[in-house]
Amino acid sequence: MQGEIQKEQWQAYLDEFSKRNSGRMASLQVLSEELGTQEEAEMLPFEGVTLETKGSTAASVEIMLGGRGAGDDRNLTHTVSQVRSIVLKRGADGREDALEIEAGDGAKVILVFKALVELPATAS
Repeated sequence: MQGEIQKEQWQAYLDEFSKRNSGRMASLQVLSEELGTQEEAEMLPFEGVTLETKGSTAASVEIMLGGRGAGDDRNLTHTVSQVRSIVLKRGADGREDALEIEAGDGAKVILVFKALVELPATAS
């Protein structure tokens, strides 16, 4: 699947997306007319993304990033209010590379997965 996720599929899609991508290193960017592009987090493990469907925060999405383990206390939860659209971006290899979420005010939040560079094996 590539492109815009249909609203009626948001809940199920985000649950599966979270399971597939948990632990991948990610960055979070916020793009708005007022502030331009802001890097909110860089190189944090992806924990999950959830859709709130009830109450005063209905149609909001929470993106959770954070350190894993006792030695890493970096955590971030970013809430996108009044979500208008959710768009999946895939890389050339077919992997999920990014998730773009547009808020009611027109701001876009982009979760971008980072590929870790593998170091060549050294001969011993």
